[in-house]
Amino acid sequence: MAQILKPELKEAIIQSARNEFYNHGYEGASMRNIAKAAHMTVGNLYRYFENKEDLADALLSSTIDKIDKIITGEIQNLPTNISNEQGRSAEFDARIRRLSMGFAHIFETERKEFMTLIRHQRMADQVVTSIKRIITVMVERWFSQVDLFDRRTDMITSMLASAIFCGLVRLFEDSQDSAQEEIEWMIMTYLNLFTLMISAGELHYEKK
Repeated sequence: MAQILKPELKEAIIQSARNEFYNHGYEGASMRNIAKAAHMTVGNLYRYFENKEDLADALLSSTIDKIDKIITGEIQNLPTNISNEQGRSAEFDARIRRLSMGFAHIFETERKEFMTLIRHQRMADQVVTSIKRIITVMVERWFSQVDLFDRRTDMITSMLASAIFCGLVRLFEDSQDSAQEEIEWMIMTYLNLFTLMISAGELHYEKK
């Protein structure tokens, strides 16, 4: 007869994993240490989670969903056919402000999950993909002369997304004792620099 899994034990494992992943990273985290902190055997832990990846998914999926929701919300409400630079600038500023506040809030309220996520390559790649998606949609809707099917354009949007993410990782790693308002300002300033790069890229593309 199969034993009944207890929700409180599952939650104890996740709480232990939160500290272990945060302190040692995904690669360095030990399932044995997690089981010990949760006051159970390793064998019992594996009744709840198939492996370390399964446990990481359970711990971080909610944080990933919140990040993706922030980015997806900006894409869904993105206006089309903004041909003048002033209009695009206003839209960039508004969206960057919301993104900055959203990222800073998640960092403030789910710090251990957030830091574990950005240090975990597979899950970090998901965030980079989401960042690339919003860059691509902005370019598609606001810079009609840019060919998104051009291999070079795709490479540039991938490079921008990766660069944005790497900078944010450095920012969060170095700002764990900073106030939320300060983090918001740093994210906003950093992302604004990339909007200038995107606008400059439009001029370069026209001359190609």
